[in-house]
Amino acid sequence: MPRKYTRKTTWGKTPLEEMESAASEVKEGKKSIRAAARERNIDKSSLLRFIKKKEKGEVKSVAWGAVAEAMRILTDEMEEELAKHLKQLAEQFHGLPPVKCRQLAFEYAEKNKIPVPANWTKAQSAGRLGYARDHMILSSEESDVPLDNVSDKESSEDERNDP
Repeated sequence: MPRKYTRKTTWGKTPLEEMESAASEVKEGKKSIRAAARERNIDKSSLLRFIKKKEKGEVKSVAWGAVAEAMRILTDEMEEELAKHLKQLAEQFHGLPPVKCRQLAFEYAEKNKIPVPANWTKAQSAGRLGYARDHMILSSEESDVPLDNVSDKESSEDERNDP
């Protein structure tokens, strides 16, 4: 069974709305950086860094989102389009194995001339994508169409047919 990392600290867990409200209080002059940070239990250095990024217009999210954003291959729109396509294929063929989903993601990136990592090109398939975890549209819990191995599909059909 695969392991799932459990986080042990709360660094970077401050909600964006809370950081924005603290930053607006500081900007309007209602409170100092230290007072606003202490009131909301935010590190003052993190709040100051957030204010500087907000002035430059670089704020999309809090924490490590910028690192993940820089390493992304597909944009949100592309991921949604690919997810819809995979869902449609799964409905047509009564299930879609994860390996095939990864191959289709690689083909999609290749057709759109998107630079991909070397291991994608070597394997002719995308890396292990967390689409089922990241996109609830592809989750087998949300839909009647399983995105899993064919053997699992056959066993689930037998369970559905039994009264």
